[in-house]
Amino acid sequence: MSKLTWLGIALVVSGVTSGILEQKFYGGRLDENNVLQESFFLPLAFTLTFLGGALIVVAMGRYWINRIRGSGN
Repeated sequence: MSKLTWLGIALVVSGVTSGILEQKFYGGRLDENNVLQESFFLPLAFTLTFLGGALIVVAMGRYWINRIRGSGN
């Protein structure tokens, strides 16, 4: 597997971990004014998971393009 794939996997794992931490420490807390209290973990989880997934898709695309080009010769 390429470095790009490993980086994507690491970002997805970090995103999932961040989401778990969000649920464990802040999961759906309301303050005295019934305003939802969220931490930095929630947007971090979405961002890391999205970027990791995008990197995995790019790595897969590069793999398939190289495979198709290599078999055509």
